[in-house]
Amino acid sequence: MAFRVFLSYSLEPAEQALAWRLQTLAAAHGVEMYVPRRDSPLPPRAGNVPEEVRSAMDRSDCVLAIITNQAHPAVQAELRYALAKNKLVIPIVHSALEAHPLLAQFPRVFTFSPWGNPGKLETDIVQFLREQQLSKEKTQAIGGLVALGVGLLLLFSLSKK
Repeated sequence: MAFRVFLSYSLEPAEQALAWRLQTLAAAHGVEMYVPRRDSPLPPRAGNVPEEVRSAMDRSDCVLAIITNQAHPAVQAELRYALAKNKLVIPIVHSALEAHPLLAQFPRVFTFSPWGNPGKLETDIVQFLREQQLSKEKTQAIGGLVALGVGLLLLFSLSKK
């Protein structure tokens, strides 16, 4: 059975392709990643998570949340659903958003900055995963995804300058 990750993301429009690249890289390493669509013309109603998304989250081993700009209403609904289902959630948030009220619900929030040390972020997340008593394989899979995701974000932020 493949390791399954749900990617909840709130990215700037120019960064949207990063979610799909991360999904492709995950698949190449045997990790099944569900990336919900964010192109709906109508924002979701408060707390409304589509059935397809709920089903994907229910099947997932963990939820990786990457938030680089204001938390999209869909992300807020997804993360509340994940919390209600007691899913392991790993929120990775741009340092400018670390005070967002949604994030206060999580035991640990990981922040990144284009000027920060990505190695430290990865180390902190792997340590957190070990504390969750995940298997070595799951810890390595999530750690690898985190390293890829943060690396893509940093490369993108550098290319904008």
